[in-house]
Amino acid sequence: MKKLLGLALITAVLLSGCGEVQISINKDQEVEAETGSTKKEKVDLISDESENEKMKEADKQKAILQFINEDIYKVAEYEVVAFQSLASVSGVNYTDDQTVYRELTTITIPAYEKALNEAQGIEAGIPELEEMADRVVTATQTFYDALILEKKAIEDQDEGLINESNAKMEEYYKLVDAYHSDMELLAEEYNVTYDLNEPKQNVEEL
Repeated sequence: MKKLLGLALITAVLLSGCGEVQISINKDQEVEAETGSTKKEKVDLISDESENEKMKEADKQKAILQFINEDIYKVAEYEVVAFQSLASVSGVNYTDDQTVYRELTTITIPAYEKALNEAQGIEAGIPELEEMADRVVTATQTFYDALILEKKAIEDQDEGLINESNAKMEEYYKLVDAYHSDMELLAEEYNVTYDLNEPKQNVEEL
């Protein structure tokens, strides 16, 4: 039976950086408006209209932060468990099919089922996030399908199914890369820094 390929080097976790975004500009102004601070006089009607526009943008910024820092983070927690489980019996850690099968059925697949359920339960919050939410579901479903194919391949000792599983995993990585690229563009549009290396910032802190 062919060994699982490349799984010890998994790095493209969907949420490997999920929640690690922050507001890059206008943060102080937004917080000031929300706390009712009167440091700056706001008497003008034109000024009020401008504040309303800022508030709309602030709401969208918060929706984006919640999507990544909270909704996607929940998916990521289960994804990480599944990926670590799979990597522990794959690639250089592979010993035999029975060990892989046991890990898949007891830890990897159950953990990833939870990730998929969390992804399917995400509510976008704003129209701009609807497509991103759909893409998260598509990506997680793709990886879940790869795991089920892997399980079936071991049961049937079918090398062709292993190849199908590996192809699904490659598809997943491409979906993840595209997701991160487009999420970065969306975040930039609303003045949110999508930096996978920055510490997570809680929405309530804004």
